[in-house]
Amino acid sequence: MRFEGLDLNLLVALDAILEERSVMGASRRLHLSQPAMSAAIGRLRQYFNDEIFTISQRKLVPTPLAQSLEKPTRDILLRIRTNLISPPKFDPANSERRFRLVVSDYASIVLMHAVMKRVYRDAPGVCLEILPFSDRVDEQLQRGEVDFVIVPASNLIDGHPSQHLFADEFCCVAWRGNREIGRSISLRRYLQAGHITAQLGLMGGASFDERALVQLGYRRRIELIAPNFTAMAAMVIGTNRIATMHHRLAAIFARNFPLKLLRAPVRIPAFREALQWPASFHMDPALAWLREILTDVASEVDRTPAAQMRVG
Repeated sequence: MRFEGLDLNLLVALDAILEERSVMGASRRLHLSQPAMSAAIGRLRQYFNDEIFTISQRKLVPTPLAQSLEKPTRDILLRIRTNLISPPKFDPANSERRFRLVVSDYASIVLMHAVMKRVYRDAPGVCLEILPFSDRVDEQLQRGEVDFVIVPASNLIDGHPSQHLFADEFCCVAWRGNREIGRSISLRRYLQAGHITAQLGLMGGASFDERALVQLGYRRRIELIAPNFTAMAAMVIGTNRIATMHHRLAAIFARNFPLKLLRAPVRIPAFREALQWPASFHMDPALAWLREILTDVASEVDRTPAAQMRVG
């Protein structure tokens, strides 16, 4: 199909090349032969009267014009996919769609376990792919590479719709065999103790609770940084270290691990989890269906006291 002299198929080729930075990679992605992909590059050069790419160290390097075309090309293709190609209705019972969600292990346990049960009950052919956080989350949303991101409300990504999910408080977690800490912990002891914390790619450094403590003028001694919240809780066991973590998740862990929960000696602001999705997919009926399940389950989590939290 042509639009004002431009073969719209060339936009698909341009997007693949900009993403892959390789003729071979782009041809594999589009299931085309390398000669066919090379021909598409030639036609792009002819239409835009620009080299589009140069070769440096065996890699394709986009020209300034090609770089300026990357975002609008991706936006156009996303809108075509959402508004023209996607079916106007979504039939969950017969769908085999794969949804990709970026979710922390915290939200996976507290929220997604129950979401998955409901999804598989109503849409047994649907696949949910849970992805870890990375520093590319904003790019993944912008390019439509993921359908949803569950993110702290303080880290919402500009330019995409969002919705509140649920709130949580923080508490301290210690090993049951820790004789240095009883049923409560003073602020002085809290600041003197060795701490375990977790860091996600999206946080870009300090955790939510660490930033809150610094804003309140407190500094604690962090001895270990875990890759996720589950590892953080497990690494407390057998040590005199403590961890500050979400109360709902800590209550679940305390039923399965030798852990004791303590009231935090300093008031940390409530943690709020939010849902985001690509702006270009806002009208996608399949995403609207899953979004309704996510928010419905989240409202149940929000109503459930932390002490009563159960997996699923």
